[in-house]
Amino acid sequence: MINEEKKQFQEMLGTLFDIYNRQHADQNLLRVWWGKLHNYPLSIVSKSFDEWTSQSNKCPTPYDIILLCRSKNLARLNKIQPKLEKKVMSKEGREKIKKRLNDLLSGMRKPI
Repeated sequence: MINEEKKQFQEMLGTLFDIYNRQHADQNLLRVWWGKLHNYPLSIVSKSFDEWTSQSNKCPTPYDIILLCRSKNLARLNKIQPKLEKKVMSKEGREKIKKRLNDLLSGMRKPI
């Protein structure tokens, strides 16, 4: 999240606390929540809040939401990262490397 999203985050957290009949977070508690969750995009934090309210009848801790954010962020990163191609080395390439390694090892075995 970016600093410009703090107000929206504060409103989301206020709504979350309203759902669980909790007193709204004071400035210090807001700093704690922001400090723990600011590394995640607002959309992921929002989805995590939504998922929590669908699953639990108790108010979450920052750690509860972090766990949900981690799983959602990992899934998002897996979608956007390019897949690496598995390159298969040719038989000639393997033989060339094997010969180079053997030459290096034999040079290390010679007494000085």
